[in-house]
Amino acid sequence: MVGFVAIAIAAGALLMLLWYVGFRQVNRRKSIQVLQRMKTAFGGHAQIIGVRWAGASRFSVRLRVLSALFQHASVLVELHPREWAPKWIWWRVRKRQETLTFEADLECPPAFNLEVHNHRWCGRTRSFPRDQQRMALEHTAPFVLTTRNDWQREITTMMTALVASRDCDFLTVSFRRTSPHFSATVPLNSFSPESQCEAEIFDVLRELAACASASRF
Repeated sequence: MVGFVAIAIAAGALLMLLWYVGFRQVNRRKSIQVLQRMKTAFGGHAQIIGVRWAGASRFSVRLRVLSALFQHASVLVELHPREWAPKWIWWRVRKRQETLTFEADLECPPAFNLEVHNHRWCGRTRSFPRDQQRMALEHTAPFVLTTRNDWQREITTMMTALVASRDCDFLTVSFRRTSPHFSATVPLNSFSPESQCEAEIFDVLRELAACASASRF
């Protein structure tokens, strides 16, 4: 009995080890694809100067940005933690996405702290009629909830740039007085050759950062 238990434990440990090594290699191969897409997206704007792994499914890419607007720039990539089955299942249950986060200090740090989260809702008051011509759709413009009485044009411009960048589908955008001054997170699946995000992401990041640097909100 003791021998059977020992064999079962050893077999389980071996299976976990093989699972870890196998899916670690899967993430490493996927990281190569991500780096190639980053080279395409940032080509002419930034150079990759280093890659540092912080785990089997998380790595950071240091960038040398040609524009003086961004300083100490880096990209943090989080892949699905396939190497640990329980954590991977938890991610799938929570519907967490693989993400790419751009972080940098700005030439002119913002004079405010602001964090924007991308949420979308769809609602209806009753069942849809069978005759779709009878449907009345109401489209609302983006709106901002704030506790401040004053409002600056640069902040409005920033929000307009976010709304216009639907192909990138930013999950969060943050501005801070302290380092890193600016960060923006996009789903990794939107950062692909099939999406316009890959072609326009750097221009959108630059526009957002420029709005923040100009604002004194």
